[in-house]
Amino acid sequence: MEKLRAYVDTNIFDYVALRHPKYGEACKGITDDIRDGKIEACCSFLVPIEILGSLAEIDPHISVGAVTAFFAFPIKLIPIDEGLIREASSLMIESKAGYDSIHAAAMARAELKVVITEDIEHWRRFKGVKIVRPLEYDKLRTERV
Repeated sequence: MEKLRAYVDTNIFDYVALRHPKYGEACKGITDDIRDGKIEACCSFLVPIEILGSLAEIDPHISVGAVTAFFAFPIKLIPIDEGLIREASSLMIESKAGYDSIHAAAMARAELKVVITEDIEHWRRFKGVKIVRPLEYDKLRTERV
């Protein structure tokens, strides 16, 4: 069976680090599958930047631990350069999605069609992107086995 190739959004890692009561366990399953090579995970360098910033507002120690854990995963990191920012700028005008336009541009660069995220409000604004939510991930994984 073909391995799932997906862009993994920041909130997946945040929910694991925070042991989120609703999404934490499902997101831990996702990160376990990344660790075990069951998902070919891709992220732009914006993901660890957002992890660092978002979690630092809650607890700087959790933030540092989460970034360290992030870099231990076998994730394909998509560089952010001028071309990507220009593409993200165009996507932002169309979608009005702010920072997520950078993620969407990185997805396009890596030729990815699937994003694993709970941030459906912003991601629904991008055409041609399949959203997999954490609580739906097990069903997708079962279908792929």
